[in-house]
Amino acid sequence: MNALACQSSNWSLEYPFEEIEIEEAGIHFGSFWGTAELAVNDPRDGDFYVKAVAIRGEKRQQETRNGYRLSIMKRTDAVLLIRRPANDDRTFQAHLFRKIADALYASEHARETFQSELEDA
Repeated sequence: MNALACQSSNWSLEYPFEEIEIEEAGIHFGSFWGTAELAVNDPRDGDFYVKAVAIRGEKRQQETRNGYRLSIMKRTDAVLLIRRPANDDRTFQAHLFRKIADALYASEHARETFQSELEDA
């Protein structure tokens, strides 16, 4: 784990996550991999909140060949960075952030890792 900052209440760490499944009303929307920035919520409890998530994925790009724009499916690695949204934000990215954050809050491994790293800081 890599500490991003190490100042009492400003301390946070990068927590890699894998295969977080997003499902709503019985419909599977996908599995997500990436890194979350977990920050101190209450230093007395070792409690954290999710400050940001960086989701790994692929981006589709169109290529131009011989002066023509073709829809060739060229995929490149990409990262979508989503910072903690405002409470009234109803965008797709805000919903995605909240689903991933909920999964991390429910993860015993995330809690244990955060507490262990906080104690070592």
